[in-house]
Amino acid sequence: MKDKFYIIIEVKKTINYINKIIVNYPKVEYVLKNNIELNRYKLLEYCYKANILKDNRLNYQKEIIIIIRMIDYYFYLSYLNKLINKNKYESISNYLLNITKYVYGWIRSEKSK
Repeated sequence: MKDKFYIIIEVKKTINYINKIIVNYPKVEYVLKNNIELNRYKLLEYCYKANILKDNRLNYQKEIIIIIRMIDYYFYLSYLNKLINKNKYESISNYLLNITKYVYGWIRSEKSK
């Protein structure tokens, strides 16, 4: 499926980048890895819901921001536990920051309508 919505395209790129990183997580960090895996797909799901369902759009947009912050926190924990290096943490954070900016812009544009 070819998406035209820019936020969804960026979320998919972020998911692909995250997939490459969490492959190397040790089995001991199963809970952390599992939370990252669940939330990355939940992020995509809520982007689709916010784009399609107009009646609860603001609620879904807020959920997207919450999920992004949780993913960022999980990667912060990964950095603290030395599962990823500083460069990977900063790279992931930049991906998430860009998505956050787009979502906040989307929220502002919806409020101005």
